[in-house]
Amino acid sequence: MQQMPQIEQDFARRFAEAFKRPSPERLIQLLHPDVVQYQPHTPPIRGREAAFREFDRLFRWLPDIRGEVQRFYSRDGMLFIEWKMRLPIGKKGLFIGVVDRFRLRDGLGIERAISFSRTRLMRSLIFHPRLWLGYIKYQLGCFA
Repeated sequence: MQQMPQIEQDFARRFAEAFKRPSPERLIQLLHPDVVQYQPHTPPIRGREAAFREFDRLFRWLPDIRGEVQRFYSRDGMLFIEWKMRLPIGKKGLFIGVVDRFRLRDGLGIERAISFSRTRLMRSLIFHPRLWLGYIKYQLGCFA
């Protein structure tokens, strides 16, 4: 098996560190100024400033999100990071498996595609009405 390039290994380690105690400021440090992010059921997010706004809205709704990287690997110039997202929903939290696919430029993510089960999130939200208003505000971009 071919050795993963050092720049991709370094990026994956920085990603893992950022998600131990994530914040919009920490997460955008991983991204190239011209980044394009793709995530389920939303239009592409273009640029670091737009990514910051998206992260900020998410953390205003669920400030205690955490992540733990399970493994990472690369192929054909793409870096794949598999991780568990812990959302502060319910007594024990909701854990969702996530795969991030990155294309890097200058050691930063220029393209990021995020894959996870939105269905698990929606099912969990149904049983936690206290989160409904925050979720609606997050989806509509109502956090100022």
